[in-house]
Amino acid sequence: MVKNKLSPETIFGSKLTKQEVMRMIQETPGIYARYTGLSERLQKEFVEFCMGTRGLNLTYDPMFKAVFDPQHFPSRLEDFLSLCLGEEVEILNALPSESSRLTEEGSLLVMDLLVRLKSGSLVNVEIQKVGYLFPGQRCACYSSDLVMRQYSQVREQCRKEKRAFSYQQISKVYTIVLFQNSPREFHQFPTEYLHYARQQFNTGLKLDLVQEYLLIPLDIFLECRHNISNRLDAWLTLIASDDMERIQNVIRAFPDFGEIYCQVFQFRYQAEELMNMYSEALKILDANTVKYMIEQQKEEIEQQEKEIKQQKETIEQQNETIEQQKLELEQLKEELERLKNLSTVDA
Repeated sequence: MVKNKLSPETIFGSKLTKQEVMRMIQETPGIYARYTGLSERLQKEFVEFCMGTRGLNLTYDPMFKAVFDPQHFPSRLEDFLSLCLGEEVEILNALPSESSRLTEEGSLLVMDLLVRLKSGSLVNVEIQKVGYLFPGQRCACYSSDLVMRQYSQVREQCRKEKRAFSYQQISKVYTIVLFQNSPREFHQFPTEYLHYARQQFNTGLKLDLVQEYLLIPLDIFLECRHNISNRLDAWLTLIASDDMERIQNVIRAFPDFGEIYCQVFQFRYQAEELMNMYSEALKILDANTVKYMIEQQKEEIEQQEKEIKQQKETIEQQNETIEQQKLELEQLKEELERLKNLSTVDA
């Protein structure tokens, strides 16, 4: 953290015109061709960030890892985790992000950020742009992997030290997932953005089952929190928002965040590295978007078929009602005719 307040120019750098940025893009070898391959939305983000009129949210994996690097900036992650977990934490060390166990597809289970706390607990922080790709089942798999990593490490440590292993040596494992675009389930709770979970028994039995979760829908956070009232708000805004007004609000409320934003805005002058990040994001989003569109279209077709079936049933019911009304009308006409005939005979 910094004690002295940094000036806006120190944090954001000098502003550039769009023409100056486009000239830089065209003159930097290998950048222009990749720039034209970006979507229109990403091109706009890239140019406005380089101009200094837009921020860069940390949901881009390389940026998130650069800012929260536990080896270079442990105090940042410690502060963020302490606020998330509601208790002071101290990072002992960072752990390899790859698990030795293979997933069903044959690839390694890779985590975004994994640290061991001084308490012995493991914390996995995941940043997820496309929310539907990280369902509850995936959360459970990642959490279970943390338990098994710790189990293996503790058993191996006991073996080396020639002491008995006890399951009570297993500490808590925390899985924290931040969603840029959260799944639809989260939108049933439009004012809630901190979803904590742990296993518990219906009888009130108290046993520590070690696995805990925190799921944070960043889109809902941005929708319902417009003011920075505490440091957790500041961290989540840093991660989620590229809006310059929000960024300036964070720095006004907590000047020490100026140093972090200064690091982020240095990417304005690292065009190749910045383009690598955008290109990777586009590649991931393209693959995910295809899968998402297929799933969405399938759901839409199923919903339309359901609606058509309901409409058909409604029409059939209406037809039955109409036929019944026709029958009743005919009966009334016949009765009326009968009464007329009786009246004629009586006369």
